Amino acid sequence: MKEVGVFREPLYGYEQRLVIVPVDQLTVIKIQRKPSPYHIRRLVTSIRRVGFVTPLTAIKRNGKIIVIDGQHRLLAAKEAGVREVPCIIIPEVYAHNLMELNVEKQMSLREKAYVALNVYRTYLNEDSSIMEDDTRILDSIDYAYYVTLGIAYEVAERLFGSAYESLLKRVDGFLSMPLNKAIKVREKRAKIVVNIDEVAKKAVEKVKELGITHPFLYREVVSFCNPIGRKRKVSISFEELFSQLKERLEELIENPEKIREHKFSEIS
Repeated sequence: MKEVGVFREPLYGYEQRLVIVPVDQLTVIKIQRKPSPYHIRRLVTSIRRVGFVTPLTAIKRNGKIIVIDGQHRLLAAKEAGVREVPCIIIPEVYAHNLMELNVEKQMSLREKAYVALNVYRTYLNEDSSIMEDDTRILDSIDYAYYVTLGIAYEVAERLFGSAYESLLKRVDGFLSMPLNKAIKVREKRAKIVVNIDEVAKKAVEKVKELGITHPFLYREVVSFCNPIGRKRKVSISFEELFSQLKERLEELIENPEKIREHKFSEIS
């Protein structure tokens, strides 16, 4: 690694260091999203036309340079045959704001959930006594339910998470308890979501047997069985809500014609 210079960040005044680092000495922080092959190909084309012009953002941890923003540029540089790249090293505290720094493309709900979960686990490993509703957590993770969904996706990769997002947003907020206790609640809630998803799949199949099928059927089934409708504020607990949702889904499995009657009532 060769240091080119040291300068002050113009807004907050903290120290930044510009260094040149061999690509084989760089690693990408684990909380990054999965790289996009398409985006890498586009960057390779750009690098071959104009060169590598945008430095990576990195932190220094245990003597290693870890990229927190720019994994696609790093992978593209390697593919283009670049041997060393410029990096701006910033204080490690900013690694927790990765989601704000990495704006190369709009993330899917699944990606947001995975990133949120990994940021959460970073805090958990650093200091498990931090309260889940601590401002540091609130500044790093947009919604608490992202963490719940992240755990659920790890258990069931084919989970239809977006069908439950509106429900989760209303009943799955940040908890006023230490992370080492809150993670247990998150794991329990993730298990509930995974179990609900299995019941919902069965309900969808029963509805399909009626000849009803379209790209949004899964969402329609969950919405039809939603026990709280479109209420923005609810007093029901997470467990109560999903227990009622499960009951309604099971009723639909037993009598799928209900959804057809609902459709007719909407038309009339």
